[in-house]
Amino acid sequence: MQVSVELRALRQRLTFFSAATYQKEWLEPDSLMAFRCEFVADEARTGPPVRAFLLARLAVGRARILSYETTRYEFGGVEDLDFAVSLDGETVYEVYSARPMEEGKGLTFRDESDRWTTIRPIISALKQAVRDENP
Repeated sequence: MQVSVELRALRQRLTFFSAATYQKEWLEPDSLMAFRCEFVADEARTGPPVRAFLLARLAVGRARILSYETTRYEFGGVEDLDFAVSLDGETVYEVYSARPMEEGKGLTFRDESDRWTTIRPIISALKQAVRDENP
């Protein structure tokens, strides 16, 4: 998976690559899932390592067919997220408990300095994490 992050606070756009590996765990059974992922920037190949860490809390529900609830889970959206970027082991950007908006295949959120950050494409990985929980 390749992810682009536009950090307006740092006036930078970083491109991260990842083997699309992530960790997930239930915070509240059948309703709230934690999704953790780490990305390494392409720019890290020539300079100091640039890493991004994402922790998103996902709303999960049971899929419905007509008025019947099924045993399958479906992605309900991102409740909130924590996101940090480190350069050579030092944190240069961080935001906690941001409430993102879904925009196409990405998430856009405001940090404490009222600047916007966009991560894309990430929605498909979030949905896949929920689908992986299905029997």
